[in-house]
Parts: sequence; structure tokens; C-alpha cells
Amino acid sequence: MIELRDLLLQLRKGESIKSIHRTTGRHKTVIRAIKALAEPRGWLAEGVSPPSEAAIKEVWESDSRAKAAAKAQAKGHPLDQLQDDFKRWIAEDMSFVVMHKLVSDIVPCSETTVRRYIHRRFPTLPVPVIPRQHEPAKVMDVDFGYLGLVDDEASGMVRKAWLFSGRLRYSRKAYREIVVSQHQQVFFACHINAFEWFGGIPAMVTPDNLKAAVIKASWEDPLVNRAYRNLAEHYGFTISPCLPATPEHKGGVENDVKYAKGSYWPLLKERERKKGHTVPRLKEAENYLAEWNQTVSETRKIAKVGQTVPELFAIEAPSLLPLPEARWEAMDCAMAKVGVDWRIQFQKAFYSVPYKYIGEQVLVTATRQTVRIYHDSCQIAVHSKATRAWQYQVVAEHGPPEAEAYLATCSKGLVQLAYGMGMHVGLMADAILEDRAVDGIRPLRALVGLKNRYPLSAIDQVCARLLSYGVVGYTGVKNELKHEQERACASHASFRFARQASYYEEVLHG
Repeated sequence: MIELRDLLLQLRKGESIKSIHRTTGRHKTVIRAIKALAEPRGWLAEGVSPPSEAAIKEVWESDSRAKAAAKAQAKGHPLDQLQDDFKRWIAEDMSFVVMHKLVSDIVPCSETTVRRYIHRRFPTLPVPVIPRQHEPAKVMDVDFGYLGLVDDEASGMVRKAWLFSGRLRYSRKAYREIVVSQHQQVFFACHINAFEWFGGIPAMVTPDNLKAAVIKASWEDPLVNRAYRNLAEHYGFTISPCLPATPEHKGGVENDVKYAKGSYWPLLKERERKKGHTVPRLKEAENYLAEWNQTVSETRKIAKVGQTVPELFAIEAPSLLPLPEARWEAMDCAMAKVGVDWRIQFQKAFYSVPYKYIGEQVLVTATRQTVRIYHDSCQIAVHSKATRAWQYQVVAEHGPPEAEAYLATCSKGLVQLAYGMGMHVGLMADAILEDRAVDGIRPLRALVGLKNRYPLSAIDQVCARLLSYGVVGYTGVKNELKHEQERACASHASFRFARQASYYEEVLHG
């Protein structure tokens, strides 16, 4: 490229503007401008050392700004009357939208005009970027990126597909997986699959502010999802969420998603189109992703590094934390509000908590067998997980002192007390209420009152047996319990004849 200094040197030799234009291709206007700058400064005189390219550019830019300012001042701008206001608003970090609203009544104009005026009158210097040096096995960034529609032949549905990317910052090695849901269990499973694919665990994981990962995004103290925290504790990594509205803090994985969308996805669609599928098949998409990752993604050399992903990963792999002996057990996590009946609803079932937490928001976590409830990070209740929809899991001690007396005043409360005695006792109570021909309150009270005479396990077993025979009612339960008690007493009793054997001998021989 012809520099400004080259034009100046040719002018010093006495070349005409026309000949310089012909030999260099630079516009005559530019050549005239350089001549106009050089003459008053003596740059064309013999014996004077020509200035450097940087010095010429500095004068050029300064002169251009001065001319633009003079032109603008001569012409004037309707917004010039508000320059002091603009300076104050910019210092207060006010948005263009707000500034436009403030000036529109004084100077009717568009928001674009305001933006253009501020950029011209109040230019800002670019913010420098400091390149980051990454340590092996230090950080893995994770994110989801939308790909498009896929044909899920297993379900017979066309579904939205996302790409999960877990990318190690040092080696740029990325675990990628196609998913059709961003549910937290999918998010956690992708982490586990990534760790097992890498053969180890990084010291830190940086997720975006996803609901699955971070319940509430904040600058300094993110409220990390309890399930995600449990996963991190099991595998030994630290969670370091992105700051809100700063995706550049994990720009590597953002770029990885863009790279896959720009390379893998178009290749897959064209490949499937040739096979007669306008919408890519999910199974083929999964298979081709593994092929593309091995033959395309990991064979390229990393820019400004000069090494491939496998070469960098060979350095990083020994520093990864070892995998635990057992896989993490999946956990569901949700927020719930405690009702006036001192229970929360979670996954179509009800669980009791101490009544003093009525009206409070609590955190609920659940594994396959256990439900735990937390308030302000303290566990306040633990239950066995419900085995059917709308089941009640109630601990009597959670209620107020008069809770049982209150519950006994209505059918709903009696059913709740029955479920507290056992699942089959609760089912028997439901069955009694379904008989609309009789009032269910009295038999329900009697059924609940059986706990004062018989063990709860015995009542639940009897109810289970009667329900299997289709027998419903309090009387049947009471009679069966009574007969079982009598049979138990009889089996432990010892019998003897009322008279001695000698009595009968005397009668026979008498």
C-alpha cells in the first residue's frame, strides 16, 4: 500500500499531481491535500528531512478534525445548544434512548440523529483488551446454543435442538452434545458426560446465568442452584458463574457454539438433504457430530498458538482432577412457598414442614428416594419421596399443637391424617369418601381413631389387604384388626383341662 510519505517524497522530486496519481493510483484529492499540508511546513524544501509516516498521519488527522469542526461550526447543528447537557448525561452513563426522550421536546429529531451527534461530538477511546493466559486444567466454560429443528424418529416428532458445549480454556478441547431440552437434569448429565469424555475434571466451571445453574444472577454472591452445588461438591470443581450481561467472560465457549453452528450444522443439513431429508434426523445429527469433531474440529491448528487441540490436551490431561468412584445421583431442585396448611407442593405431591415457616419461600431438593426442604440454607424437613400423584407426606410434629383436632373437623384434614398413618390407610380414606351415599366424616374419624388402639403398621397392612379384595369401609378394617388381635392372643395362650385325669378314672371305676 502506498503510504502518505511516499506521496510526499514524489512531490519533493517535483512530480506533478497527475503523474503521481497515474503511478500510485492514489486519488488526486489526497495528493493535493498532502501538498497543502507540506508547503506551509517546509516539507518540500531541499535540505529538510522529510517527516516520518506517523508524523504525517498525525498532522493529517489533526487537520481533518479541525476542518470537520470548522465545517460543523460554520454550518451549526440544532443539538449544539444542548452540548453541556450531553456532557453531563454522558458522565452519568445515561442511555441514548433516555437522552433522545429528554431532547425530543426541545429539538425534534430521531434517536439515530442523537446517537450520530454524540459519536461525532463526543468520541470515546476504544477500551484495550488484555489477552488472558490460561492454565492447564483450570477452567471449563459451558453453554447452550440453538441449532435448529431435527426429526426425532424415536418419538415421531420434529423438535428443537440445542448444542451443549463444555470447552476447556487451555487446550480448547470441547465436549459437544445435541440435546432437545435445556432442563436442569439434561444440563447436569452433559457435565457428567463431559468429565467422563475428558477423563478428568477441571478445577473450575464457568456457566452462563442459566436457570439450571444459577437461580439468581448477581455481581458478587450468586445464589447457586442447590442441585448444581451438590454436583460440584461430588466432582470437586468450583462454580464461577458469569457476571450478569457479560458473555465475553466465557467468549471461548460462545465462539465454539458459533463455530459449530457455522461449520458442523451446514455440513449436516447438506448431507441429510442429499439423502432426501429436509429436516436432519436426530440420530444422524448425533453420529455426524462425533465424526465432525474428530475429522474437522480437532485437526485444525489453533490460531496464534500453532498447535492442534489433541497436542494441547496432551499437556492438559495429566493436570485434570481424577473422576470419583461413583457417578453423581441426579437431583431435582425447585423453590416452593409454604401454605397455611404448613405444607409445600412439589412434583404433584404434598410435603409438610414445621408450621412456623408458613408463608416462607423454601428450597426443595429431591433424589429418587428422598425429598429435603431448606430455608436459608438450613434443612428444615426430610421425607421419603411420594410414590404416586397427590400423595401427602406429613409429619405430625410439624403441625401446631392443635393441628390434629383442627384437621379432624373436615374430610380433607382427615384424609391428610390418614395418609400420615400410612399410604394404604390414606387410600382407604379416599375410597370411603368416594361413596357419596353416606357421610364420610364419621367413618373417617373412626378410621383415624384406630391408631389409638392398634399399631400403624398393622392398620396399613389390613387396609392394603382389604383394598386388594375390593372391600371398602371402616367396619371391615376394624373387624379385621380385632380378629387378628384375637388370633394373636389365642396363639400365645396355654390350655389345660378343667378337671384332673384322676377325676375321670374314679367315675369310670366308681
